[in-house]
Amino acid sequence: MRVKVSYRGQIKELEFEKDKITALELLKALGLSREYAFVVKGEEILEERDLIEDGEEVRVINAISGG
Repeated sequence: MRVKVSYRGQIKELEFEKDKITALELLKALGLSREYAFVVKGEEILEERDLIEDGEEVRVINAISGG
C-alpha cells in the first residue's frame, strides 16, 4: 500500500507491505514518537490504533509544549 504524508513542508509517498497500517506504525516508519508528533487525516487527529488505508493522504504534525 502507499500513503502520501505531508511532514515539515514536504510530501513523501511511503510504501508498506500491509493493506492497512495504524497511525503509530506510520510514526515509527518516520522515526517519530507519539509523544512528539501526531497524525491528522482530514480534520481528525488519529489515535495510535486508528487505521490508514491505501491511497490516503495524512499530515504529521510536531507536538509543541511549553511550561
